Amino acid sequence: MKVFTLNTECDLPVCLALGFFDCVHRGHAALISKTVALAKEKNALSCVMTFSDNPYPFLSKGEKLIFTFSERTKLFESAGVQAVFAVPFSKELMQTPKQEFLNLITSRLNVKGVVCGYDYKFGTGAEGDTEYLASFCNGLGISCNVVPPVMYNGLRVSSTLIKSKLLCGDIEQAAALLGHSYFIEGEVCHGRGVGRLFDFPTANVDYGSDKLLPKDGVYATVSSVDGKKYKSVTNVGNKPTFNEYGATVETMLSEFGGDLYGKLIRVEFVRRLRDIKKFATPQELKNQIYSDASWR
Repeated sequence: MKVFTLNTECDLPVCLALGFFDCVHRGHAALISKTVALAKEKNALSCVMTFSDNPYPFLSKGEKLIFTFSERTKLFESAGVQAVFAVPFSKELMQTPKQEFLNLITSRLNVKGVVCGYDYKFGTGAEGDTEYLASFCNGLGISCNVVPPVMYNGLRVSSTLIKSKLLCGDIEQAAALLGHSYFIEGEVCHGRGVGRLFDFPTANVDYGSDKLLPKDGVYATVSSVDGKKYKSVTNVGNKPTFNEYGATVETMLSEFGGDLYGKLIRVEFVRRLRDIKKFATPQELKNQIYSDASWR
């Protein structure tokens, strides 16, 4: 996948999806599908503009991202997108007037078409909207396509709604709104080594500080390592039996053989199994984990 930035210029024709894209849900999928189709029609590259970092701190919000930049690029690619326009968020960008914002994009990319959602806003104070975007594009001979809201079971699909489902542990509803599994991807790092007590290979996942985790608990998951999937059980949050407290993600793979350290792992969440609890002994915890691992 090609990655363009504000420091590069692309002469190749591009059809660009505009938005925040802090995840890739059903609504985003509609934008991406339209962008890919438009790019084929115009013999151009399909491209998604997304922020390469977390903009929420600049917006005085403590929110985190459903999917990291790395995770999103892989989702874009799997949806047929050929390039990403990776833009770092900053106060300067946030205070850029609407026309300057669009001038910045079109000065870096050879844009032949844009696609955005019906509620897309941009520029200082979110003063730019789809009407202004259409007028700007029309002046440059750029195709402008606005995608209506996407509904699922009577609900308007949004990142805010999906976050609320994740934070209450409703993984299945979050996945339904996303249109695919919620997952965490990261490198397996060293923990305290207590996982070996359970006779299961155990992976402590380095997920990144900007990643939104679901509600603390034990989850049925499927973990992918080296292109192969394994049934797994994942603990998100504390490990009170061992007096370990903090936001951690630890996954136990029932059928993996070999060393996990340093490997990239993707943990796909299936459903929440139970709350975290403190057991009297590690053996009691082991018995519970064996029971958890029998999920179907």
